Amino acid sequence: MSNPQEICVVTAGGSRYDIWEIVEVHRSSLSETVNHAMLTVSEISTGGASFSDIKLSPGDQASITLGGVKVIDGVVYLRQAAYDDKSHAVQIGIASKSEAILRTTVDVKPGQYTNQTIQQIGSSCFGKVGVGFNVKGSPPGADMIFKRVSEQLGETRHNFIERLCRLRNLHLIDDGQGSVSAFRGPQGRSSQLVEGENILRARLLLSFNEMVTDVKGISQNSNPNSGPGGAQIKADASVPSPLGGNTPSGTYKFGAEDAGSQPELQMRVNHQVDHIAATTVDGMITVQGWFRPEGDLWFNHVLDWINVYSPMLIPQKSMDFAIKEVIHRQSSQEGTTTDILITNSAGLGSQPLLGLS
Repeated sequence: MSNPQEICVVTAGGSRYDIWEIVEVHRSSLSETVNHAMLTVSEISTGGASFSDIKLSPGDQASITLGGVKVIDGVVYLRQAAYDDKSHAVQIGIASKSEAILRTTVDVKPGQYTNQTIQQIGSSCFGKVGVGFNVKGSPPGADMIFKRVSEQLGETRHNFIERLCRLRNLHLIDDGQGSVSAFRGPQGRSSQLVEGENILRARLLLSFNEMVTDVKGISQNSNPNSGPGGAQIKADASVPSPLGGNTPSGTYKFGAEDAGSQPELQMRVNHQVDHIAATTVDGMITVQGWFRPEGDLWFNHVLDWINVYSPMLIPQKSMDFAIKEVIHRQSSQEGTTTDILITNSAGLGSQPLLGLS
């Protein structure tokens, strides 16, 4: 009898599908905003009667549960079927309802927002295609008013709000149920992963290839009363090392996307530091099953701090990281597993990044 904690069920149009041979369900905070899944079933040819019952087609509303827990409420975006005289196969792709922000641009006549917060602008922009928006917690400066911002012709709704999030040092994540959140920093702490105990396999890359020590931003002052010499403003921040100690020196200088105040530019520079810090650590830890020891899905713990103890991977034996992505997998070859992708915790904005003197 199948373990109920290892069953992936797709429900669509009143029908239930749970015959998948390969399951991949993704939730990410940095590389991809919208949650999605890829499901495959195949069999040696027996006439293909069971395959003709899989009626899922692009555009169908569908939900996914893992071990009885709903993780995605969305839409079928891909169907690929193939057969020959020896076998049949069907692959189904399902994305969260939030995918509407990726495939729709801002209005034909781009709008302008004045004296509004990222919460107000995001709710308005995403709400026009039925997607919710909220800011997690109360990150300092996230409630600062945008005096005036304009949508750009051809810009997707996602890209517009992501552009504004850069100016408030915020990142985006999908909840899988049709709402997107802006956040800064890890949001909780998860179970420790220990070599020889709950780690099936692992890899870890520590790299300074794209790292610099100092980041400097410039922008135009949005204050019309700044006076002579006050038109241009500057902000600096340092990039924290994932290992401490000596790091290669270097400076990265860039211009902000829009005019703003000094505090606004500092948040934009801090966001650039997050991006650079995230490139210094890239790891994947694979564990058995879909659920944490505490009993809930790893899916819900993207953005957590996590400690990894592994002398074979880490020079200091143990380090804290941030979970940037979770991939729940299932196949006849590998069984039921979860890939936990980790990054430098500073890549999510966990460090108090102060301007350099």
